[in-house]
Amino acid sequence: MSAPPRLRDDQGLFWGLIAAPEGVRRGLEALVGRGAARPGDLDALIVDDERLSSFDRLDIYANMYFFRLLDCLKEDYPRLLEALGPARFHNLVTDYLLVHPSSHPSLRYVGTRLADFLAGHAIGRECPGLADLARLEWARADIFDAADARPLTRADIAALPQDTAGEMRLALVPACRLLRLEHDAPRAWRELKERADGRAGDTGAAGGAGAACAHGEGDHADPLPRIARRPTTARVWRHGFAVHHRSIDDDEIDSLEGLGAGDSLGVIAQRLSAGRTPERATARLGALLQGWIEDGLIAAAPTG
Repeated sequence: MSAPPRLRDDQGLFWGLIAAPEGVRRGLEALVGRGAARPGDLDALIVDDERLSSFDRLDIYANMYFFRLLDCLKEDYPRLLEALGPARFHNLVTDYLLVHPSSHPSLRYVGTRLADFLAGHAIGRECPGLADLARLEWARADIFDAADARPLTRADIAALPQDTAGEMRLALVPACRLLRLEHDAPRAWRELKERADGRAGDTGAAGGAGAACAHGEGDHADPLPRIARRPTTARVWRHGFAVHHRSIDDDEIDSLEGLGAGDSLGVIAQRLSAGRTPERATARLGALLQGWIEDGLIAAAPTG
């Protein structure tokens, strides 16, 4: 059942003002200017008193909403947060939400466009590798709640008719992403994690959290990290409840992309045979398959 017209109008006004990027007062001015609200609508919705005006009251909710979005993005992009520091990350998120406000009922999608936005942002132009770091982090966040699928096992492979193995087509599990990056983001991710872990250890040894937020603040911000410009391919996957990623070579990403495109094992083996003897190509395919099965990358029930 849909909401009554008056309730729907009130809900729309409330949402429009809370999500207004420049604050409640400017948000109402913009709505009035477009003919979507009247000057007195907020006063009719929220009662003021001698302590707080209706604008001030709603601004409290608006600020809470922004900081909830900020916290969500901190959870999805912890290495980017470490790279930028709290102050620069806050400013980046502010700029991002002005252009890409949350438009989905679930906050799970609020960071979808951050990597592409960062690539064109001043910080991204200063350190281009940050956009690839964000792409890696979003892939990790995105697959955390991807659909489950039973992974292929060695027993499944052993049960298949060997005379038709070359015709078999395998599929990646839903919780797997393949990345082609211009920078060595996996190495930067690891170094930033080690730095954050060391910072947490130093804070713990000092017996308090006083130094935890000094990193990256104001005029004392740490330098942006040096992320090597180096073509890098990676796979990101979830095994059980743990998310992993690793850099991979051209053979592996070409083969995995081939699986995703519906190539049979025979086609992939033929591609691997370029520059190799048949024996070495077969051994390479076998090694790749073994690694994929161990990591749970291949879905069960392959097809011919």
